[in-house]
Amino acid sequence: MIKINKKYIIKYSFEFVVIVLGISVSFWLNELSIDNQNEGERMKVLNSLKMEINEIRDYTYEREKTWMTDLRLLNELLLLRDGVVDTDSILKITTAKSRIETFLVIYRVFDPPMNRYYSIINSGDLKFIKSNKIKEILSRLHNTSFSYVETTVEYEKQLKQSFLPFISQNHPEIILARDDSSVSMKEYIAIISKSIKNDKKLKANFVMVKRYLNYKLSFLRLYILSLEDLEREIDLVLN
Repeated sequence: MIKINKKYIIKYSFEFVVIVLGISVSFWLNELSIDNQNEGERMKVLNSLKMEINEIRDYTYEREKTWMTDLRLLNELLLLRDGVVDTDSILKITTAKSRIETFLVIYRVFDPPMNRYYSIINSGDLKFIKSNKIKEILSRLHNTSFSYVETTVEYEKQLKQSFLPFISQNHPEIILARDDSSVSMKEYIAIISKSIKNDKKLKANFVMVKRYLNYKLSFLRLYILSLEDLEREIDLVLN
């Protein structure tokens, strides 16, 4: 029968325990390092999204202000007072003929800054965000809410693209007066107002433009609400 020296048993048992502990500690330190690295990446992603929220807020503020001005101008041209357009009210909004022409026949794009979001999606860095609520709001903001505004802009674009030839053919005086320096702003407004008053098709087109403006503003405000929800959730994590 082989006798096993107790001293060797203790020695090898100790070495085995040391090896196991060493592996466990190494594994734990590695996991800790990965967790710290992931936390760093998570904060980087959230701060990047926070910066983009500020950029989008500035953009949407300008869009809303511009679209609201467009709507005010269109209301003044359509809602006559005693059958007459209130020229002074329009002049308080703008004194430029080009400004009126722009909202009448040129569509305005909706292109908020989204490069950071797309970069996070394409790089796979979205995995660092733990909050399902943040992921859900991100999807709602950049997919659902954005598509509502974008779709309305596309409909407006199609309307105005078909509308411009109609004005050129049936109301060339509106197009020509825009660049005619001998035609004052008040006279230009009177020309447009007279054309709208005497042509139901022209008025109907402007009524549709007004509807799309209202739709755009409604969907833009929903988009802004999603943006505010996202900022609130990110702040809860960062703070």
